[in-house]
Amino acid sequence: MNKLLIAVIASAFLLGSSAVMASGNKESKMPPMSAQDILNKMSCEGKKDGEKIRDRTDGEMVTCPAKIKQPNFGK
Repeated sequence: MNKLLIAVIASAFLLGSSAVMASGNKESKMPPMSAQDILNKMSCEGKKDGEKIRDRTDGEMVTCPAKIKQPNFGK
């Protein structure tokens, strides 16, 4: 009986914490960013304005500072 009770409590904790982690960016003031935008922004750090870099995900040329696209997360 104790093992069942511990299993129920542990699963409730794990399910509850994973739901909180999966809730995403609802309370942050920052706009949501795609991984592609984050990589482009990191690649542009230390570069001058107007320098071009190759996008790591689709191979397009991006001019620094990298413009952040507004992702469509199922809207």
